[in-house]
Order: sequence, then C-alpha cells, then structure tokens
Amino acid sequence: MRKYTPLVGCLKRNPRHSRFPIPNVVWKYKLKPIEFVLLSYLCCQHSHDSTNVSPEMVAKGTHMTVVTVKKYLASLVGRKLTTDEEWFLAPAFQHAGDRKFFTLPNEIFLLNLPPSVFMVYAYLLLIEDRQTHTCHPSYNTIAAVTGLVKNTAMKSINTLLEMGLIAVEHSSYFDQRGMKWTGNNLYTILPTQVAVDQFHQRQLHQLELDAERRRVRKRQETHDHRHSRAVLFSPPAPGTSAPAPAT
Repeated sequence: MRKYTPLVGCLKRNPRHSRFPIPNVVWKYKLKPIEFVLLSYLCCQHSHDSTNVSPEMVAKGTHMTVVTVKKYLASLVGRKLTTDEEWFLAPAFQHAGDRKFFTLPNEIFLLNLPPSVFMVYAYLLLIEDRQTHTCHPSYNTIAAVTGLVKNTAMKSINTLLEMGLIAVEHSSYFDQRGMKWTGNNLYTILPTQVAVDQFHQRQLHQLELDAERRRVRKRQETHDHRHSRAVLFSPPAPGTSAPAPAT
C-alpha cells in the first residue's frame, strides 16, 4: 500500500476549525498579491492560536523562499499590518472599526496557487452569496478590486476553473431592442476538498512519471555503456588486419 506523505507546510485539518476569517477591511489597503497571500497566512495562523510565526514558517506554508517572505513581510510591517517582533497580526486588524469579515478554507495553502490566483479566489469568496455559494462579478470589477490587469484576472479565473475550485456558467441577456449581449459569468464556489484531492492525485501522477523517466534514462545509460564496451573490445572482422602496434 502506498504511504501518503503530507506536503511541506500542510495545515492539519480540524473539523471544528476548517476555515479562518479575514476582515473585509483588508481590501482597502490595495495589497500586492504576494502581500495578500502572506497576510492571509498570518490570519490563518492567528485564528488557530499560533502566536509565534517565523518567516521560515511562513515561507514553508506559502511555498515561497525565505528571502521573498522577509521582503514582503517588511512591507507589511511598514504599513503597520504586522509587527516586527514575532509576526503577530497588526492592531489595525484586531481593532478595526469594521467588524465584517469573510472566510477562506485552511486547505487553500496546500494548492500552491499563484498569488494572483489566490487573490482572485479570495475576492470571489468575499462577494459570494452565502446560501447559493455563487457570485457574478465582471472581469473589470475583479481587476479593479484586486489591482490586477484584466488579462491576469481572466487567466486567474481559468486557473481556478482548471483546479476545480469554481464552476463557471456563461450568461447572456437581451436589451430593449432585442439585441443579445454577453453577460457576466456566474461563478459557483466548489468544495475545496475536491480540488485538494485532485491536486494530490496530479502530484502523485507526476511523481510516478518522473520516476519512470529516471528508470528509462538509467536503462538507456546502462545500455549505452555496455554497447560502447562491446564495440571497443570486439575482435576485428574477417579479412581485416589488426592495426599495427605503434613504434
């Protein structure tokens, strides 16, 4: 039976605490995608009572290098969104006047989403209907709120669709003159665990492909080595004379 090894930075799933809150006020800071991911990870750790989070821990949990994490954490410290002592959440988040918040699933950090895709996914969760788990923002709206260019927002939506995090339904409408126009997409937020399972399956499949490539390459190298030795030490063909020794 194949053993399952958790991914680096994998968060332990707690059925009672499978999501973490992020205050809505986060969007007013116009964070860069990487800053948004890092701050989200700090929110996640804070909600799970992890009071001492090092840059190394953040790097492992967000699949980034320590150098990158330190660079953008310094930016968050400069904006007073974290402290420079033990990487706690900033007082601006703990005591903000706006108490509204949205939630993200813990498993989102397992998927190693590009920062722009992570940010778009978070925005969809911000505006989703809590009963139907749907929303229908335009690409222009997504781009304006996240600070991404429209083309990047569109690519991010496609990535979320490919990873099984959302379903997309195209819509259209007729104006007063009977002209048909393309409407905003209707996005349905899907259960995260399905996407995580699919992600793990893709990883296992890729590991198997890599292992097979290594086996094929090793067999080829062994064959080439034996063939070269056979040619080197094979006797001369009939009717040919061996090369004269050097004088």
